[in-house]
Amino acid sequence: MTLFTAAILAFISGVAVAWYTYFYKWRSTPYWALAFLRFGWIGMLFFALLAPEREEQVVIEQPQLISLRIDSSSSLKSPVNGILEVLLDFEKKAPVKWVISDFNSPQERNDELPWIYVGDGHIDNQEGPGPVASVLLMANDLLSPPLIKNAIVPERVEVGTQFKYNIRCSSQPTSVKATFNGETRRSEAATFTAPDRPGTFKLQIAAEKDGVVDAIEETVEVVPYFNSIQIIYPYPHPHVGMVTRLAKELGFTYHLLSWEEAKIQLKQLPTVAIGGGEAVFEQLDAQLDKPILWLDSSNDQPQGVAVRLQTPEALVALGAPESYAITKRDKKMVNVMRIGGNWNGRGINWFQNSLAYPETGAVFRSLIKGLLRDARPDELRVSGPTRLYQSQNGEWVVSIVNNRAQAQPAAVEMKVTRDGKVVDIPQVEPIEGSGYVFSTAFSTEGTFVLEIDAKALDEHYSWRRTLTVLPASIEQYRPFNTALWNRYSKDEWWRATDIGTLRTALDQWELKGKSMVRTKKTPQHTAWWYLGAFLCFAFAEWVLRRRQGLS
Repeated sequence: MTLFTAAILAFISGVAVAWYTYFYKWRSTPYWALAFLRFGWIGMLFFALLAPEREEQVVIEQPQLISLRIDSSSSLKSPVNGILEVLLDFEKKAPVKWVISDFNSPQERNDELPWIYVGDGHIDNQEGPGPVASVLLMANDLLSPPLIKNAIVPERVEVGTQFKYNIRCSSQPTSVKATFNGETRRSEAATFTAPDRPGTFKLQIAAEKDGVVDAIEETVEVVPYFNSIQIIYPYPHPHVGMVTRLAKELGFTYHLLSWEEAKIQLKQLPTVAIGGGEAVFEQLDAQLDKPILWLDSSNDQPQGVAVRLQTPEALVALGAPESYAITKRDKKMVNVMRIGGNWNGRGINWFQNSLAYPETGAVFRSLIKGLLRDARPDELRVSGPTRLYQSQNGEWVVSIVNNRAQAQPAAVEMKVTRDGKVVDIPQVEPIEGSGYVFSTAFSTEGTFVLEIDAKALDEHYSWRRTLTVLPASIEQYRPFNTALWNRYSKDEWWRATDIGTLRTALDQWELKGKSMVRTKKTPQHTAWWYLGAFLCFAFAEWVLRRRQGLS
Protein backbone atom coordinates (compact mmCIF):
# COMPACT_ATOMS: atom_id res chain seq x y z
CA MET A 1 0.00 0.00 0.00
CA THR A 2 1.29 3.43 -0.91
CA LEU A 3 1.58 6.35 1.47
CA PHE A 4 -1.08 8.36 -0.41
CA THR A 5 -3.60 5.50 -0.27
CA ALA A 6 -2.99 5.07 3.46
CA ALA A 7 -3.59 8.82 4.01
CA ILE A 8 -6.90 8.77 2.05
CA LEU A 9 -8.14 5.72 3.95
CA ALA A 10 -7.10 7.25 7.29
CA PHE A 11 -8.92 10.52 6.39
CA ILE A 12 -12.09 8.67 5.41
CA SER A 13 -11.95 6.53 8.54
CA GLY A 14 -11.49 9.61 10.78
CA VAL A 15 -14.39 11.46 9.11
CA ALA A 16 -16.67 8.42 9.31
CA VAL A 17 -16.02 7.76 13.00
CA ALA A 18 -16.33 11.46 13.94
CA TRP A 19 -19.58 11.84 11.97
CA TYR A 20 -21.10 8.73 13.47
CA THR A 21 -20.07 9.66 17.01
CA TYR A 22 -21.02 13.32 17.12
CA PHE A 23 -23.46 13.99 14.27
CA TYR A 24 -25.39 10.81 13.66
CA LYS A 25 -26.10 10.14 17.39
CA TRP A 26 -26.61 13.80 18.36
CA ARG A 27 -28.19 15.31 15.33
CA SER A 28 -29.85 18.20 17.21
CA THR A 29 -26.71 19.41 18.98
CA PRO A 30 -23.57 18.65 16.91
CA TYR A 31 -20.23 18.91 18.75
CA TRP A 32 -17.80 20.38 16.25
CA ALA A 33 -14.81 20.60 18.56
CA LEU A 34 -15.20 17.04 19.81
CA ALA A 35 -15.77 15.80 16.26
CA PHE A 36 -12.54 17.46 15.13
CA LEU A 37 -10.57 15.89 17.98
CA ARG A 38 -12.10 12.45 17.29
CA PHE A 39 -11.31 12.84 13.60
CA GLY A 40 -7.69 13.74 14.48
CA TRP A 41 -6.69 10.81 16.67
CA ILE A 42 -8.78 8.21 14.74
CA GLY A 43 -7.22 9.34 11.46
CA MET A 44 -3.75 9.18 12.96
CA LEU A 45 -4.45 5.71 14.37
CA PHE A 46 -5.59 4.32 11.02
CA PHE A 47 -2.70 5.99 9.25
CA ALA A 48 -0.23 4.33 11.65
CA LEU A 49 -1.85 0.95 10.96
CA LEU A 50 -2.04 1.29 7.18
CA ALA A 51 0.94 3.42 6.17
CA PRO A 52 4.02 1.59 4.78
CA GLU A 53 7.34 1.79 6.63
CA ARG A 54 9.83 4.47 5.71
CA GLU A 55 12.86 2.97 3.89
CA GLU A 56 16.36 4.39 4.23
CA GLN A 57 19.60 3.15 2.60
CA VAL A 58 22.34 2.84 5.23
CA VAL A 59 26.00 2.17 4.29
CA ILE A 60 27.83 0.06 6.90
CA GLU A 61 31.63 0.08 6.80
CA GLN A 62 33.35 -3.18 7.85
CA PRO A 63 37.09 -3.60 8.45
CA GLN A 64 39.00 -6.23 6.49
CA LEU A 65 39.89 -9.33 8.53
CA ILE A 66 43.57 -10.32 8.20
CA SER A 67 45.28 -13.07 10.17
CA LEU A 68 48.47 -11.94 11.90
CA ARG A 69 50.62 -15.05 12.41
CA ILE A 70 53.43 -14.50 14.91
CA ASP A 71 56.43 -16.86 14.69
CA SER A 72 57.98 -16.43 18.13
CA SER A 73 60.47 -19.28 17.72
CA SER A 74 63.70 -19.59 19.67
CA SER A 75 65.75 -18.61 16.63
CA LEU A 76 64.30 -15.07 16.71
CA LYS A 77 66.94 -12.58 17.82
CA SER A 78 64.65 -10.01 19.48
CA PRO A 79 61.02 -9.94 20.69
CA VAL A 80 58.24 -8.88 18.36
CA ASN A 81 56.61 -6.51 20.89
CA GLY A 82 57.64 -3.36 19.02
CA ILE A 83 56.35 -4.74 15.73
CA LEU A 84 53.03 -5.64 17.35
CA GLU A 85 52.62 -2.13 18.80
CA VAL A 86 53.03 -0.59 15.34
CA LEU A 87 50.52 -3.01 13.84
CA LEU A 88 47.98 -2.43 16.64
CA ASP A 89 48.30 1.35 16.24
CA PHE A 90 47.66 0.93 12.52
CA GLU A 91 44.52 -1.09 13.32
CA LYS A 92 43.03 1.88 15.20
CA LYS A 93 43.12 4.18 12.18
CA ALA A 94 42.80 1.80 9.22
CA PRO A 95 39.90 -0.36 8.02
CA VAL A 96 41.51 -3.58 9.25
CA LYS A 97 40.94 -6.05 12.06
CA TRP A 98 43.87 -8.25 13.07
CA VAL A 99 43.22 -11.89 14.02
CA ILE A 100 46.37 -12.71 15.98
CA SER A 101 47.55 -16.33 16.19
CA ASP A 102 50.69 -18.39 16.73
CA PHE A 103 52.31 -19.32 13.43
CA ASN A 104 53.37 -22.74 14.73
CA SER A 105 49.85 -23.69 15.89
CA PRO A 106 47.07 -25.17 13.73
CA GLN A 107 45.24 -22.49 11.72
CA GLU A 108 41.90 -24.20 11.06
CA ARG A 109 39.81 -21.17 12.06
CA ASN A 110 41.94 -18.67 10.18
CA ASP A 111 42.91 -20.85 7.24
CA GLU A 112 40.74 -18.97 4.73
CA LEU A 113 41.80 -15.48 5.83
CA PRO A 114 44.61 -13.55 4.13
CA TRP A 115 47.58 -13.57 6.48
CA ILE A 116 50.72 -11.64 7.37
CA TYR A 117 53.84 -13.38 8.65
CA VAL A 118 55.90 -11.90 11.48
CA GLY A 119 59.10 -13.79 12.29
CA ASP A 120 62.60 -14.62 11.10
CA GLY A 121 61.62 -16.78 8.11
CA HIS A 122 63.35 -19.93 9.39
CA ILE A 123 60.41 -22.18 8.54
CA ASP A 124 59.65 -25.31 6.55
CA ASN A 125 57.75 -25.25 3.27
CA GLN A 126 54.10 -24.43 3.87
CA GLU A 127 50.93 -25.75 2.29
CA GLY A 128 48.23 -23.44 1.00
CA PRO A 129 48.44 -19.81 -0.17
CA GLY A 130 51.34 -17.64 0.94
CA PRO A 131 51.16 -14.48 3.05
CA VAL A 132 49.91 -11.19 1.62
CA ALA A 133 52.74 -9.40 3.45
CA SER A 134 55.60 -10.27 5.77
CA VAL A 135 57.85 -8.83 8.44
CA LEU A 136 61.15 -10.73 8.28
CA LEU A 137 63.21 -10.02 11.39
CA MET A 138 66.77 -10.84 12.39
CA ALA A 139 67.56 -14.35 13.64
CA ASN A 140 70.17 -15.69 16.02
CA ASP A 141 73.23 -17.43 14.67
CA LEU A 142 72.37 -21.03 13.88
CA LEU A 143 73.77 -23.86 15.96
CA SER A 144 75.76 -26.57 14.24
CA PRO A 145 73.64 -29.66 13.56
CA PRO A 146 74.54 -32.98 15.24
CA LEU A 147 77.56 -34.67 13.72
CA ILE A 148 75.75 -37.96 13.10
CA LYS A 149 72.78 -37.58 10.78
CA ASN A 150 71.70 -41.23 10.90
CA ALA A 151 72.98 -44.78 10.72
CA ILE A 152 71.90 -47.46 8.27
CA VAL A 153 71.65 -50.67 10.29
CA PRO A 154 69.49 -53.77 9.68
CA GLU A 155 66.79 -54.21 12.30
CA ARG A 156 66.98 -58.02 12.20
CA VAL A 157 69.84 -60.42 11.42
CA GLU A 158 70.37 -64.16 11.71
CA VAL A 159 72.61 -65.70 14.37
CA GLY A 160 76.22 -66.05 13.29
CA THR A 161 75.84 -64.01 10.11
CA GLN A 162 77.63 -60.85 9.12
CA PHE A 163 75.85 -57.54 8.67
CA LYS A 164 76.98 -54.11 7.56
CA TYR A 165 76.42 -50.71 9.09
CA ASN A 166 76.87 -47.30 7.50
CA ILE A 167 77.06 -43.96 9.31
CA ARG A 168 75.99 -40.71 7.62
CA CYS A 169 77.55 -37.56 9.09
CA SER A 170 76.79 -33.88 8.51
CA SER A 171 80.54 -33.22 8.13
CA GLN A 172 83.67 -35.34 8.04
CA PRO A 173 84.37 -36.58 11.60
CA THR A 174 87.83 -36.81 13.12
CA SER A 175 87.13 -40.27 14.52
CA VAL A 176 84.34 -42.82 14.57
CA LYS A 177 83.77 -45.68 16.97
CA ALA A 178 81.11 -48.40 16.66
CA THR A 179 80.63 -51.07 19.32
CA PHE A 180 78.49 -54.20 19.03
CA ASN A 181 78.53 -57.26 21.31
CA GLY A 182 81.96 -56.38 22.67
CA GLU A 183 83.52 -55.80 19.25
CA THR A 184 84.69 -52.39 18.04
CA ARG A 185 85.06 -50.87 14.59
CA ARG A 186 86.58 -47.48 13.83
CA SER A 187 85.19 -46.56 10.41
CA GLU A 188 82.00 -45.05 9.04
CA ALA A 189 81.14 -48.29 7.25
CA ALA A 190 82.14 -51.77 8.39
CA THR A 191 80.88 -55.27 9.14
CA PHE A 192 79.95 -56.98 12.41
CA THR A 193 79.24 -60.65 13.07
CA ALA A 194 76.02 -61.43 14.90
CA PRO A 195 76.37 -63.55 18.06
CA ASP A 196 75.48 -67.24 18.06
CA ARG A 197 72.56 -66.70 20.41
CA PRO A 198 69.29 -64.92 19.67
CA GLY A 199 68.32 -61.74 21.47
CA THR A 200 68.27 -57.96 21.24
CA PHE A 201 71.63 -56.21 21.10
CA LYS A 202 72.74 -52.57 21.08
CA LEU A 203 74.93 -51.03 18.41
CA GLN A 204 76.56 -47.94 19.92
CA ILE A 205 78.02 -45.37 17.53
CA ALA A 206 80.09 -42.31 18.47
CA ALA A 207 81.70 -39.68 16.24
CA GLU A 208 84.06 -36.87 17.24
CA LYS A 209 85.09 -33.62 15.61
CA ASP A 210 86.87 -30.61 17.14
CA GLY A 211 86.48 -32.07 20.61
CA VAL A 212 82.69 -32.46 20.30
CA VAL A 213 81.35 -36.01 20.57
CA ASP A 214 78.01 -37.10 19.13
CA ALA A 215 76.61 -40.54 19.94
CA ILE A 216 73.57 -42.59 18.96
CA GLU A 217 72.35 -46.09 19.76
CA GLU A 218 70.63 -48.55 17.43
CA THR A 219 68.88 -51.82 18.25
CA VAL A 220 69.60 -55.03 16.33
CA GLU A 221 67.44 -58.11 16.81
CA VAL A 222 69.31 -61.41 16.38
CA VAL A 223 66.98 -64.29 15.41
CA PRO A 224 67.68 -68.04 15.01
CA TYR A 225 66.57 -68.20 11.39
CA PHE A 226 65.90 -65.19 9.30
CA ASN A 227 66.68 -65.89 5.66
CA SER A 228 67.57 -69.59 5.49
CA ILE A 229 66.69 -72.68 3.48
CA GLN A 230 66.90 -76.27 4.67
CA ILE A 231 68.16 -78.80 2.10
CA ILE A 232 67.36 -82.48 2.66
CA TYR A 233 69.19 -84.83 0.29
CA PRO A 234 70.00 -88.56 0.04
CA TYR A 235 73.54 -88.03 -1.31
CA PRO A 236 75.57 -85.21 -2.92
CA HIS A 237 73.50 -84.11 -5.87
CA PRO A 238 73.76 -81.30 -8.49
CA HIS A 239 70.47 -79.89 -7.21
CA VAL A 240 72.21 -79.22 -3.87
CA GLY A 241 74.92 -77.29 -5.67
CA MET A 242 72.35 -75.19 -7.52
CA VAL A 243 70.74 -74.12 -4.22
CA THR A 244 74.06 -73.38 -2.49
CA ARG A 245 75.23 -71.25 -5.42
CA LEU A 246 71.98 -69.27 -5.30
CA ALA A 247 72.52 -68.75 -1.55
CA LYS A 248 75.48 -66.49 -2.29
CA GLU A 249 73.64 -64.69 -5.10
CA LEU A 250 70.36 -64.11 -3.23
CA GLY A 251 71.92 -63.58 0.20
CA PHE A 252 70.42 -66.43 2.25
CA THR A 253 71.99 -69.14 4.37
CA TYR A 254 71.37 -72.87 4.08
CA HIS A 255 71.40 -75.94 6.31
CA LEU A 256 72.29 -79.36 4.86
CA LEU A 257 70.60 -82.46 6.28
CA SER A 258 70.53 -86.05 5.11
CA TRP A 259 67.22 -87.81 5.26
CA GLU A 260 68.46 -89.66 8.35
CA GLU A 261 69.51 -86.43 10.06
CA ALA A 262 66.17 -84.84 9.17
CA LYS A 263 64.41 -87.33 11.42
CA ILE A 264 65.96 -85.74 14.53
CA GLN A 265 67.33 -82.34 13.41
CA LEU A 266 64.48 -81.00 11.29
CA LYS A 267 64.13 -77.21 11.51
CA GLN A 268 61.09 -75.05 10.86
CA LEU A 269 62.52 -73.55 7.67
CA PRO A 270 61.52 -73.46 4.00
CA THR A 271 62.82 -76.75 2.65
CA VAL A 272 64.22 -78.17 -0.57
CA ALA A 273 63.56 -81.93 -0.39
CA ILE A 274 65.53 -84.02 -2.91
CA GLY A 275 64.28 -87.55 -3.46
CA GLY A 276 61.93 -89.53 -1.27
CA GLY A 277 58.60 -91.05 -2.09
CA GLU A 278 55.12 -89.62 -1.70
CA ALA A 279 54.67 -91.13 1.76
CA VAL A 280 57.91 -89.52 2.96
CA PHE A 281 56.89 -86.21 1.43
CA GLU A 282 53.48 -86.29 3.16
CA GLN A 283 55.16 -87.06 6.47
CA LEU A 284 57.59 -84.17 5.96
CA ASP A 285 54.75 -81.82 5.05
CA ALA A 286 52.93 -82.76 8.26
CA GLN A 287 56.00 -81.87 10.35
CA LEU A 288 56.73 -78.50 8.73
CA ASP A 289 54.68 -75.31 8.69
CA LYS A 290 56.96 -73.83 6.01
CA PRO A 291 56.74 -74.36 2.22
CA ILE A 292 58.59 -77.27 0.55
CA LEU A 293 60.12 -77.61 -2.92
CA TRP A 294 60.21 -81.30 -3.94
CA LEU A 295 62.86 -82.32 -6.48
CA ASP A 296 64.01 -85.58 -8.06
CA SER A 297 67.23 -87.23 -6.94
CA SER A 298 68.00 -89.00 -10.22
CA ASN A 299 71.23 -88.10 -12.01
CA ASP A 300 70.21 -89.79 -15.25
CA GLN A 301 70.59 -87.82 -18.44
CA PRO A 302 67.21 -86.55 -19.67
CA GLN A 303 65.89 -88.62 -22.57
CA GLY A 304 63.44 -87.41 -25.19
CA VAL A 305 62.91 -84.10 -26.99
CA ALA A 306 62.95 -80.48 -25.89
CA VAL A 307 59.56 -78.91 -25.21
CA ARG A 308 58.49 -75.48 -23.99
CA LEU A 309 56.27 -75.22 -20.91
CA GLN A 310 54.34 -72.31 -19.46
CA THR A 311 55.71 -70.89 -16.22
CA PRO A 312 53.21 -70.57 -13.32
CA GLU A 313 52.07 -66.98 -12.77
CA ALA A 314 53.35 -67.00 -9.18
CA LEU A 315 56.89 -67.51 -10.52
CA VAL A 316 56.53 -65.00 -13.34
CA ALA A 317 55.72 -62.38 -10.68
CA LEU A 318 59.15 -63.13 -9.14
CA GLY A 319 61.03 -62.52 -12.38
CA ALA A 320 60.82 -65.88 -14.14
CA PRO A 321 60.32 -66.03 -17.95
CA GLU A 322 56.80 -66.74 -19.17
CA SER A 323 57.92 -70.13 -20.50
CA TYR A 324 60.90 -72.42 -20.15
CA ALA A 325 62.40 -75.31 -22.14
CA ILE A 326 63.19 -78.79 -20.83
CA THR A 327 64.12 -82.13 -22.31
CA LYS A 328 61.04 -84.20 -21.62
CA ARG A 329 61.46 -87.68 -20.15
CA ASP A 330 58.97 -90.34 -21.18
CA LYS A 331 56.09 -91.01 -18.81
CA LYS A 332 57.22 -88.30 -16.40
CA MET A 333 55.27 -85.31 -15.13
CA VAL A 334 57.40 -82.32 -15.99
CA ASN A 335 55.24 -79.24 -15.25
CA VAL A 336 56.10 -77.31 -12.09
CA MET A 337 52.98 -77.60 -9.94
CA ARG A 338 51.79 -75.71 -6.87
CA ILE A 339 50.31 -78.05 -4.25
CA GLY A 340 48.87 -75.95 -1.43
CA GLY A 341 51.82 -73.96 -0.13
CA ASN A 342 54.36 -76.38 -1.64
CA TRP A 343 55.96 -76.74 -5.07
CA ASN A 344 56.34 -80.05 -6.93
CA GLY A 345 59.33 -79.77 -9.23
CA ARG A 346 59.83 -83.49 -9.84
CA GLY A 347 60.30 -84.94 -13.28
CA ILE A 348 62.96 -82.40 -14.28
CA ASN A 349 66.71 -82.70 -13.97
CA TRP A 350 67.09 -79.00 -13.25
CA PHE A 351 70.88 -79.10 -13.41
CA GLN A 352 71.11 -80.76 -16.83
CA ASN A 353 68.30 -78.64 -18.30
CA SER A 354 69.74 -75.39 -16.91
CA LEU A 355 73.00 -76.12 -18.72
CA ALA A 356 71.09 -76.51 -21.98
CA TYR A 357 68.39 -73.88 -21.52
CA PRO A 358 69.16 -70.70 -19.50
CA GLU A 359 65.45 -69.91 -19.03
CA THR A 360 65.10 -73.17 -17.06
CA GLY A 361 67.73 -71.90 -14.64
CA ALA A 362 65.81 -68.63 -14.30
CA VAL A 363 62.66 -70.56 -13.35
CA PHE A 364 64.60 -72.55 -10.73
CA ARG A 365 65.97 -69.29 -9.33
CA SER A 366 62.40 -67.94 -9.01
CA LEU A 367 61.34 -71.16 -7.27
CA ILE A 368 63.95 -70.56 -4.57
CA LYS A 369 62.96 -66.88 -4.28
CA GLY A 370 59.31 -67.88 -3.93
CA LEU A 371 60.22 -70.44 -1.26
CA LEU A 372 61.92 -67.73 0.80
CA ARG A 373 59.11 -65.25 0.23
CA ASP A 374 56.30 -67.64 1.16
CA ALA A 375 58.11 -68.63 4.36
CA ARG A 376 58.47 -65.05 5.54
CA PRO A 377 55.96 -64.22 8.29
CA ASP A 378 53.94 -61.03 8.41
CA GLU A 379 55.91 -58.32 10.15
CA LEU A 380 55.36 -54.96 11.77
CA ARG A 381 57.32 -52.28 9.93
CA VAL A 382 57.94 -48.86 11.42
CA SER A 383 59.84 -46.00 9.81
CA GLY A 384 60.60 -42.76 11.59
CA PRO A 385 63.30 -40.72 13.33
CA THR A 386 65.35 -41.99 16.27
CA ARG A 387 66.09 -38.51 17.57
CA LEU A 388 64.50 -35.09 17.31
CA TYR A 389 64.98 -31.53 18.47
CA GLN A 390 62.70 -29.85 20.97
CA SER A 391 59.43 -28.69 19.36
CA GLN A 392 60.27 -30.61 16.17
CA ASN A 393 57.36 -32.67 14.90
CA GLY A 394 58.19 -36.35 14.44
CA GLU A 395 56.25 -38.74 12.23
CA TRP A 396 56.23 -42.54 12.25
CA VAL A 397 54.68 -44.67 9.51
CA VAL A 398 53.44 -48.09 10.62
CA SER A 399 52.23 -51.06 8.60
CA ILE A 400 51.74 -54.81 8.93
CA VAL A 401 53.31 -56.31 5.79
CA ASN A 402 52.79 -59.86 4.55
CA ASN A 403 55.25 -61.98 2.57
CA ARG A 404 54.10 -60.36 -0.66
CA ALA A 405 54.96 -56.88 0.66
CA GLN A 406 51.26 -55.98 0.94
CA ALA A 407 50.09 -53.91 3.90
CA GLN A 408 47.28 -55.47 5.93
CA PRO A 409 44.43 -53.69 7.76
CA ALA A 410 45.27 -53.56 11.45
CA ALA A 411 44.41 -52.00 14.79
CA VAL A 412 47.42 -49.92 15.83
CA GLU A 413 48.20 -48.01 19.03
CA MET A 414 51.22 -45.96 20.07
CA LYS A 415 52.33 -44.54 23.38
CA VAL A 416 55.33 -42.52 24.51
CA THR A 417 56.84 -43.28 27.92
CA ARG A 418 59.58 -41.77 30.04
CA ASP A 419 60.93 -43.52 33.13
CA GLY A 420 58.07 -45.99 32.86
CA LYS A 421 55.35 -43.30 32.84
CA VAL A 422 53.13 -42.58 29.84
CA VAL A 423 53.67 -38.99 28.68
CA ASP A 424 51.81 -39.01 25.37
CA ILE A 425 49.41 -41.16 23.35
CA PRO A 426 49.54 -39.90 19.75
CA GLN A 427 46.44 -40.33 17.63
CA VAL A 428 46.63 -42.72 14.70
CA GLU A 429 45.73 -41.54 11.21
CA PRO A 430 45.15 -44.10 8.42
CA ILE A 431 46.90 -43.48 5.13
CA GLU A 432 46.39 -44.95 1.69
CA GLY A 433 47.45 -48.57 1.35
CA SER A 434 46.46 -49.88 4.82
CA GLY A 435 49.25 -47.95 6.50
CA TYR A 436 49.04 -45.75 9.57
CA VAL A 437 50.89 -42.64 10.70
CA PHE A 438 51.56 -41.18 14.15
CA SER A 439 52.94 -37.70 14.76
CA THR A 440 53.90 -35.80 17.88
CA ALA A 441 56.37 -33.20 19.16
CA PHE A 442 58.40 -33.00 22.36
CA SER A 443 58.76 -29.82 24.41
CA THR A 444 61.43 -31.21 26.76
CA GLU A 445 64.77 -32.83 26.11
CA GLY A 446 65.73 -36.32 27.22
CA THR A 447 65.27 -39.98 26.35
CA PHE A 448 61.82 -41.34 25.58
CA VAL A 449 60.56 -44.80 24.65
CA LEU A 450 58.16 -45.33 21.76
CA GLU A 451 55.94 -48.40 22.04
CA ILE A 452 53.65 -49.60 19.26
CA ASP A 453 51.15 -52.44 19.59
CA ALA A 454 49.28 -53.77 16.58
CA LYS A 455 46.84 -56.56 15.80
CA ALA A 456 46.08 -57.96 12.35
CA LEU A 457 44.35 -61.23 11.42
CA ASP A 458 44.26 -62.26 15.12
CA GLU A 459 48.05 -61.90 15.39
CA HIS A 460 49.68 -59.48 17.84
CA TYR A 461 52.78 -57.44 17.03
CA SER A 462 54.85 -55.10 19.16
CA TRP A 463 57.63 -52.60 18.52
CA ARG A 464 59.76 -50.66 20.98
CA ARG A 465 62.47 -48.10 20.30
CA THR A 466 64.36 -45.38 22.16
CA LEU A 467 64.00 -41.78 21.00
CA THR A 468 66.43 -39.02 21.94
CA VAL A 469 65.19 -35.41 22.09
CA LEU A 470 68.10 -32.99 21.78
CA PRO A 471 68.28 -30.01 24.18
CA ALA A 472 67.74 -27.28 21.61
CA SER A 473 64.76 -26.29 19.50
CA ILE A 474 64.66 -27.22 15.83
CA GLU A 475 64.44 -23.52 14.95
CA GLN A 476 68.01 -23.04 16.19
CA TYR A 477 69.24 -25.40 13.48
CA ARG A 478 66.82 -24.67 10.65
CA PRO A 479 68.22 -22.13 8.15
CA PHE A 480 66.38 -19.28 6.43
CA ASN A 481 64.15 -20.73 3.71
CA THR A 482 65.40 -18.59 0.84
CA ALA A 483 63.57 -20.45 -1.93
CA LEU A 484 60.23 -20.25 -0.13
CA TRP A 485 60.45 -16.52 0.59
CA ASN A 486 61.60 -15.74 -2.94
CA ARG A 487 58.44 -17.46 -4.17
CA TYR A 488 56.25 -15.63 -1.65
CA SER A 489 57.70 -12.23 -2.61
CA LYS A 490 56.06 -12.39 -6.03
CA ASP A 491 52.56 -12.13 -4.53
CA GLU A 492 53.14 -10.02 -1.41
CA TRP A 493 51.72 -6.51 -1.04
CA TRP A 494 54.75 -5.38 0.94
CA ARG A 495 57.68 -6.71 2.98
CA ALA A 496 59.33 -5.12 6.02
CA THR A 497 62.46 -5.99 7.99
CA ASP A 498 62.22 -3.71 11.05
CA ILE A 499 59.98 -1.10 12.71
CA GLY A 500 61.07 1.68 10.35
CA THR A 501 60.37 -0.19 7.13
CA LEU A 502 57.12 -1.48 8.63
CA ARG A 503 55.85 2.06 9.33
CA THR A 504 56.76 3.10 5.80
CA ALA A 505 55.01 0.09 4.30
CA LEU A 506 51.85 0.68 6.35
CA ASP A 507 51.73 4.39 5.42
CA GLN A 508 51.86 3.49 1.74
CA TRP A 509 49.39 0.62 2.04
CA GLU A 510 46.14 1.55 0.31
CA LEU A 511 43.95 -0.74 2.33
CA LYS A 512 40.22 -0.58 1.74
CA GLY A 513 37.58 -1.96 4.02
CA LYS A 514 34.41 -3.67 2.97
CA SER A 515 31.16 -1.65 2.74
CA MET A 516 27.69 -3.11 2.94
CA VAL A 517 24.46 -1.28 1.96
CA ARG A 518 21.52 -2.08 4.18
CA THR A 519 17.88 -0.97 3.86
CA LYS A 520 16.57 0.40 7.15
CA LYS A 521 12.78 0.36 7.60
CA THR A 522 11.12 2.64 10.15
CA PRO A 523 7.34 2.77 10.92
CA GLN A 524 5.70 6.14 10.20
CA HIS A 525 4.31 6.62 13.71
CA THR A 526 7.62 6.30 15.59
CA ALA A 527 8.38 10.05 15.33
CA TRP A 528 7.98 11.81 18.69
CA TRP A 529 5.72 14.54 17.31
CA TYR A 530 3.38 11.95 15.78
CA LEU A 531 2.89 10.14 19.07
CA GLY A 532 2.57 13.49 20.88
CA ALA A 533 -0.13 14.77 18.52
CA PHE A 534 -2.04 11.49 18.78
CA LEU A 535 -2.06 11.62 22.58
CA CYS A 536 -3.01 15.32 22.63
CA PHE A 537 -6.04 14.78 20.37
CA ALA A 538 -7.23 11.77 22.39
CA PHE A 539 -6.67 13.41 25.80
CA ALA A 540 -8.32 16.70 24.77
CA GLU A 541 -11.41 14.87 23.54
CA TRP A 542 -11.65 12.92 26.77
CA VAL A 543 -11.46 16.09 28.89
CA LEU A 544 -14.07 17.99 26.83
CA ARG A 545 -16.44 15.03 26.88
CA ARG A 546 -16.27 14.91 30.68
CA ARG A 547 -16.89 18.65 31.00
CA GLN A 548 -19.94 18.43 28.79
CA GLY A 549 -21.28 15.43 30.67
CA LEU A 550 -20.92 12.93 27.85
CA SER A 551 -20.15 9.35 28.78
